[in-house]
Amino acid sequence: MQPIRVAALSPTFTPADKAHNLARARAGLEACRARDVELALFSEWYLTNCVDERAYRCAEPIPDGPCAQEVIGMAREFGLIVAMGMEELDPDTGVVYNTHFLAGPDGYLGKHRKTHLMVREWQAHRPGDKLEVFDLGKIKAGISICHENMYPETSRVLALQGAEVILAPFACGGSPDYVAPEVWQNDFHMACWRARCFDNGVFMIVSGGNGHPQNNYRTYACVIDPYAEVLAALSPEPDPEGLNLLVADLDPEKFIARREDANYPLKKRRPELYGKVCAGYE
Repeated sequence: MQPIRVAALSPTFTPADKAHNLARARAGLEACRARDVELALFSEWYLTNCVDERAYRCAEPIPDGPCAQEVIGMAREFGLIVAMGMEELDPDTGVVYNTHFLAGPDGYLGKHRKTHLMVREWQAHRPGDKLEVFDLGKIKAGISICHENMYPETSRVLALQGAEVILAPFACGGSPDYVAPEVWQNDFHMACWRARCFDNGVFMIVSGGNGHPQNNYRTYACVIDPYAEVLAALSPEPDPEGLNLLVADLDPEKFIARREDANYPLKKRRPELYGKVCAGYE
């Protein structure tokens, strides 16, 4: 792992309006470039955000669809890595997935299809079946979308495959009312994110969504280090620019120190005891 400047952002979007959302994404990436960001994480299904019958009209193939191609072009233009969410259509099967994909200065880098869906998502999506780690040059990163972070197994598999950073986009967040930091920084989402970081000795970048027209207060976002400390966070306050942008620097020394700790959990695992983890729910 090498030092890298990262951003979590979620420009205000309009569900199903891909042209509008692409334009807002460009504005966000312009702000990222002005701050020397090297990796920009957008929120879950940012470009489409339907999760209903509209998903079948809005979803596009990745990486060959027009939206993915435009994002790939922006990554080249701005010279940074973009982690973007949208509803993906598999042209061979007609199945729609909740997908986050990666593009960098040299083009398309890969994608992750959400593996664990919440109940309402089943009306529009089907789950993916892979947990992969992507070599992004300065870091190795896995992707864990929203509800996936409720399952310790997913982050553990990514860490065992060499992940140093987990990209954690989600879609909930934003509010018509003010939410005090002591509330959102101690809710169950934060508990899960921090636990995944401490358990596995990884950084996590979290980016929420903020598209509902009545959500005057922006979503929350944060960057967490391998000791589960919150390095930076967005308070859910109005954002005049509507970019919901958080920037932080990841220091590899923290990653190394956590991994060198004699009590680092991955060093002391006893897989022979964990067979029940793979058993079905009774």
